[in-house]
Amino acid sequence: MIPLYRVTYNNKGIYNELKKTVNKDTWLYLLSLKEINWLPKPPTYATENKSYFTQKGFEKFKKETLPIIYQYLDNKNIKVETFEKVENIVYSDDYQIVVENK
Repeated sequence: MIPLYRVTYNNKGIYNELKKTVNKDTWLYLLSLKEINWLPKPPTYATENKSYFTQKGFEKFKKETLPIIYQYLDNKNIKVETFEKVENIVYSDDYQIVVENK
């Protein structure tokens, strides 16, 4: 099985934590950047869902998005975990898999 990657900040989803950390204007600015907004939006995303990058998504995230996130979040609190299998998949595309966290 191809590995999946979960990127967290203080053990929570990195995008949600970035949104909580920056002010509204900064968040809107970040969302306007092609380096941030390339990830397709799932049709729905419940608060208990978790996202995992595919290999393709993780490579793009590391190259384009992470350097920007490092400007706003302390990189010592960013953690990357690798998974070989996830369950309860509710959405997937070339870059990510979203699971319902039961």
